[in-house]
Amino acid sequence: EDEKFLTDLFAQLTDEATDEEKRQELVNFLKEFCAFSQTLQPQNRDAFFKTLSNMGILPALEVILGMDDAQVRSAATDIFSYLVEYNPSMVREFVMQEAQQNDDDILLINLIIEHMICDTDPELGGAVLLMGLLRTLVDPENMLATANKTEKTEFLGFFYKHCMHVLTAPLLANTTEDKPSKDDFQTAQLLALILELLTFCVEHHTYHIKNYIINKDILRRVLVLMASKHAFLALCALRFKRKIIGLKDEFYNRYIMKSFLFEPVVKAFLNNGSRYNLMNSAIIEMFEFIRVEDIKSLTAHVIENYWKALEDVDYVQTFKGLKLRFEQQRERQDNPKLDSMRSILRNHRYRRDARTLEDEEEMWFNTDEDDMEDGEAVVPPSDKTKNDEDIMDPISKFMERKKLKESEEKEVLLKTNLSGRQSPSFKLSFSSGTKSNLTSQSSASNLPGSPGSPGSPGSPGSPGSVSKSTSQMAAITTKGGLVGLVDYPDDDEEDDEDEDKEETLPLSKKAKLESS
Repeated sequence: EDEKFLTDLFAQLTDEATDEEKRQELVNFLKEFCAFSQTLQPQNRDAFFKTLSNMGILPALEVILGMDDAQVRSAATDIFSYLVEYNPSMVREFVMQEAQQNDDDILLINLIIEHMICDTDPELGGAVLLMGLLRTLVDPENMLATANKTEKTEFLGFFYKHCMHVLTAPLLANTTEDKPSKDDFQTAQLLALILELLTFCVEHHTYHIKNYIINKDILRRVLVLMASKHAFLALCALRFKRKIIGLKDEFYNRYIMKSFLFEPVVKAFLNNGSRYNLMNSAIIEMFEFIRVEDIKSLTAHVIENYWKALEDVDYVQTFKGLKLRFEQQRERQDNPKLDSMRSILRNHRYRRDARTLEDEEEMWFNTDEDDMEDGEAVVPPSDKTKNDEDIMDPISKFMERKKLKESEEKEVLLKTNLSGRQSPSFKLSFSSGTKSNLTSQSSASNLPGSPGSPGSPGSPGSPGSVSKSTSQMAAITTKGGLVGLVDYPDDDEEDDEDEDKEETLPLSKKAKLESS
């Protein structure tokens, strides 16, 4: 019964004999029906739209959209938006199938484009809605790809062959001269919508839009709109070109240079003068992008053809930076060996061979912890290739400084122990690991002039002590052999330190010293 009801509904909608008032009521009923379906569960909503599709809602909408009644067309547009939002692939499939039987003028998608172009609303509310639907239909992100066919390739091929000329017709008709033929507000709004959709195509489509722009000279026509009195339309045209340059595609770049398509931009920049506005900032940003990304072909083209007009602009460094890039490029061309040397040094400094990384990783995983000795580090193969002299040079300097420091420590320590009265037995320990026992020998005490013999000039108990300028000699037995030391004159402070040390000796040693 439901299917029969829908069949009768669509038949009455498409029948030319149906009264206009009744047709309007039927379309509004179907619109409310579709709006109510948004509250259903996903499974029920899917079943509802599948039923509408099987009953032929799209052919019915195609007929309704071709009628003269504006209210009926508006309601049909709302119903079409529900269908596109639900399943854009279903709409695309229907459009491609009908293209095999009908002419381009009566295709459903072309009817949508025509209604967008012919919107009588001063604010173009309906045109904005239809442009959003077209954007959804040409968006590759929601296109399906199967093993047998690719929806993106098929639909975009169909769209650029059967529909794109309808979309760009107002643009081409209004840009036949150096200035827009019609520059009223409503026309400017419509052209801005068309440029917005074309900019979307440049960003998301590949060779389809590229071939169309180059073959139809679309960019030249778009840049005519930069002479419009409406700033938003001129900015839309500039945004379209900025999107093309942002792709850094040499096909586009050659097309721009061949047709001298920077001329309208430079003219607009100079006409804007010193005013700091959005137009000024957008143009400077485009040239700054060319400089930062180092697009060599466009840099050379701009400097060679427009430098005289831009050289006086000094409140930003963008154009002087472009000139510097151009001069560096010319220098590299004149000295190719210098350029190759720079590239070699740059690669050698910042890049490492992938095979070296793989060898290092393999060596690290193959090395067992038990095979490594304590304190041994795994040296990557790339580090082994370093010069031995570069590695040994800081090590040898470090060892020399260490030896010098140790010798100074020995001298200072021996100065302290050998000046003044000498303790008969003392021991020195060095941080290097080699222990030196400095011990006065009992036999040395019997030698004449030894500091420990009774009555000698340097002994603690000798009645006659020698003056401070008298040198003292000591033979110190170390583990490595005899070391001769230079005597130093006594000081009062050192004598006091020695007396303090003597007082801190154990009682057994004091008794031994007194007995000696």
